[in-house]
Amino acid sequence: MQVNIICFGPLAEQLGWKSRTMVFDGATTPRMVVEELGISNWMGAGLTFAIDGEMCSAEAMLNEGSELALLPPVSGG
Repeated sequence: MQVNIICFGPLAEQLGWKSRTMVFDGATTPRMVVEELGISNWMGAGLTFAIDGEMCSAEAMLNEGSELALLPPVSGG
């Protein structure tokens, strides 16, 4: 299954990219994507998710061709 991943801010800086298409075997959730990317530390730091523009939980199911946005917490001053 192909999933389009987009990320923002410090997460994009850490990964070194803002968008990427990933291929997974079978059912996939945002949590599984985070684990595959090796960024599980963001889960406890306020990372949120959106599938095709709709906020979702880490356990929501992705579909073929879904766009998954990885949204790190926003800090301001």
